[in-house]
Amino acid sequence: MRRDSWYRETGVGLIEVLIAMLIFSIGLLALAAIYVRTAPAPLQDADTVAVQTAADGCMTAIAADLPQLPNINVSGATSASSMPTTALASWFSAASLGIPGFTVSITGTPDASGQACSPLSCGITLAIGWTQMGDQRSQVFYGQVGIH
Repeated sequence: MRRDSWYRETGVGLIEVLIAMLIFSIGLLALAAIYVRTAPAPLQDADTVAVQTAADGCMTAIAADLPQLPNINVSGATSASSMPTTALASWFSAASLGIPGFTVSITGTPDASGQACSPLSCGITLAIGWTQMGDQRSQVFYGQVGIH
């Protein structure tokens, strides 16, 4: 009898294996949940970088045509034909290719010295909107073109 009780206590029982598999499965589900939440992050970063690069290009396009500064205002543009200059239309066409749901608003504001927007100098408020993973996002950029 003593020999039988020793034999029964060695090894792993089916219930123990099932409990171990259950705990392991819960751990894997937790890792999967973490992955699902962090996987879109590189896509979001890529969109943000593309928008920042587009804003940089916009300021360059605006600076390329200083005489048009007083007429620079655009609100909610969704196509290149809405842009007031050919440089901005070219910029819009290129930028909108890589950014889904691309919209642009440009407002000429007084420059850093407080003087009204003129062909010599202008403060620029640039708002760019885009669609990211089904959500509408936007970012506003401020800059100055020219010197008074």
